[in-house]
Formats: sequence, structure tokens, C-alpha cells
Amino acid sequence: MNDFGQIPSVAIILVNWNGLDYTLACIDSLKAVTYTNFQVIVVDNGSQEEQVATLRSLASIHLIENEENLGFTGGNNVGIEYALAQGFDQIMLLNNDTEVAPNFLEHLVPIAESQKVGAVQPKIFQINSKVIWSLGGRFNSVFGKPRTIGAGQKDELKWQKGNITADWLTGCCLLARASVFKEVGLLDNNYFALCEDVDWSLRGRNRGYELRVVNESIIYHHESASDKSKVKTTEGYRSPFRQYLNVRNHLYLVRKFVPWYFKPVAFSYYLLRAISFAVYYALRRRPKKLKMTVKGLIDGLSRVGFDK
Repeated sequence: MNDFGQIPSVAIILVNWNGLDYTLACIDSLKAVTYTNFQVIVVDNGSQEEQVATLRSLASIHLIENEENLGFTGGNNVGIEYALAQGFDQIMLLNNDTEVAPNFLEHLVPIAESQKVGAVQPKIFQINSKVIWSLGGRFNSVFGKPRTIGAGQKDELKWQKGNITADWLTGCCLLARASVFKEVGLLDNNYFALCEDVDWSLRGRNRGYELRVVNESIIYHHESASDKSKVKTTEGYRSPFRQYLNVRNHLYLVRKFVPWYFKPVAFSYYLLRAISFAVYYALRRRPKKLKMTVKGLIDGLSRVGFDK
């Protein structure tokens, strides 16, 4: 409860970038949510005009229009800053390619109110299934490697016993008190997309907060809808730019969160990982992904493109 005895107000931030069909389906699922004190904030990242026009016509949302694609980090940060300015008690980052169970917020909000808890996430299934997409994650501080708990596994009994305390929570659906965002800060814009949720979570843990996965709260996720093409090209389904971010951003994670005495191990691991990517793309004749793998490695090691 807040100071006025009301249930906490929640700002739910969706970022849309030419993904209108997913965004509309997510909004429709949110209309059935039984929690009564929330507002949906859609941040459009410079989508096609016809998509923005459709979003403008929706009375159920607050729309913020960015002139360009600011990435997952930049788009969400615009929404977070708006939510903080409006005085919401809690702020949720929710992928636009998700659909939620009607009672998912009622299970999350009370736990997020606990002063020792920095943030919470629901149990996330792959769309229309009981196959787990995410139960939070672990972070290996020797190799600087994040790992998703339960990914690809069926929802068996071992995943149904109590809530999980994780090292990091996914930005696919993350809920925290506004005060936590004020203390931990916004998403690090250096990432643009990929690994930014790991970064934010580890910053929260470094301030002594617990991160919880709430089993009773359920949502469903269209895996890789925003960065995976429905049509296979000569470069595969995922874009070369995503491969660039994949290589570069993991090196940035190493720089920020791996202890100095483990950094040689972690950088060596990611160097070998990048070489294996490069060999694979060379053999598969995917020159753009090969080029972006090399560029991601060079930029990640030399800090090119980073503000700090």
C-alpha cells in the first residue's frame, strides 16, 4: 500500500518499433488484467506512420512518439522518465511481443513492494505453450556469462516450488518500485539492446537488492519477434546488427562486472566465442554477419561506440 492506503500505481511500458500486430495483441491481453491501478505507456521508436496512426487512435494507452529508433534501452528510458515524472509507485518494462495472464500483476506487485526486493519478474512461457522461456538468470562472474534459468524446459515440479532468487531478471518483463529506478538508474544506453537487463539487474544486486521470479505470475512470449525475421535470408533469420550487439555487448558486460583477476579468462572466452562465430559464418557464406562479428569484437575490446 502507498501512503494513501491505495494499491500501488503501476506504469507498464511497451516499446514498439514496427511491431504493431504484437503490440496490439499485448494491449488486448492487458485489457483483461484484474489489477485495477495501472496505465499502459507505449513508446514508439520511430515506426512507420501508419503504425503510429493506429496507436494514436487507442484511448486505452498513453503514447510517446520518438522520432527515431532509440533501441530497447533508449525507448524504455523515455518511458521510465515519463513514469517517474508522473509519480507512479511501480514501473514495469514489458516486451510488446508478450501476452499476459489476467492476474499476473496481482502476484507481482506485493512482492515488489518489499523493501529488500529490487525487482521481480513473472514465470515466462513460450507463446501458447508450457515450455519455459525465462525464470530469470544466473551470472558467471569468472567468464562474464549470463545464463537463463529453465530456458526450453517443460514446467515440471522443480520449477513450481516457491519463488526463485535470481542474479538477473529479463527486460522482457521486469517490475520495480520507482524508488529503485531512482537509485539504480535507467538502462545503460550503451547497450542499445541485448544484455541491458543483465546490467541493470547486477547494478541492483550490487546495491544489496534481491531479485525475485514469482512463479504464480504468468506471461507468454513470442521468442525473438523483434529481432528475428519470419523469412530466412542468405544471412539467416537474425539480422547482422543483432550479431554485432551480441558480440560487443557481452564484452561490455565483462568490462563492467567481471572482477579484474578474472577478466583475462572472460575476455579469452569471448574471443574464442567470436572466432567460432566467424568461422561458422565464413563456412555458411554469410559475409555480413562475419563482418559484424569482427566489428563487434573490435568495438567491444576498444570501447568504440561507448559513452564511458
